[in-house]
Amino acid sequence: MARDLPSPTPEGALIRRVRLSVKPRLSVAEAAKRAGVGEATWGNTERGYKTVGRDAEPNEFSPSAMILAHMADVLGLTPNDLHGVDRGDAAEILAEIAKPTVETRGSGETQVTFMVPAGLPEEDKETVRRWAEQMARDLDQRHHHHGDH
Repeated sequence: MARDLPSPTPEGALIRRVRLSVKPRLSVAEAAKRAGVGEATWGNTERGYKTVGRDAEPNEFSPSAMILAHMADVLGLTPNDLHGVDRGDAAEILAEIAKPTVETRGSGETQVTFMVPAGLPEEDKETVRRWAEQMARDLDQRHHHHGDH
């Protein structure tokens, strides 16, 4: 006898829709690995429920803010996307983990690291890197030209 299963949560539906739209296609196993969460947790999140045993009633499932933030990060989602599914708790964490990291070297150069969407082809990542470096040189010249060190 088929039983009624709970509907996916808004965040679960979002995670599934975005994972399935990433090119190349991202499997649950690969997405979970990149996010550092178990495959079962990823699957339960997308479905919005988990079953404890064969005959047990399924329980609604919604991941912790930290887990959801890491899942969203892997998929290139934004804090606004998480606010849109009423998960401001996870949005705040995502804003922190997706923030650029800045590291100044002894050479006077600063390394900035930032996130790009999961599934972005390598050649596109290289294009983004080149654009960012060119923009940094342009801004540096503009500041030196105007004398605003």
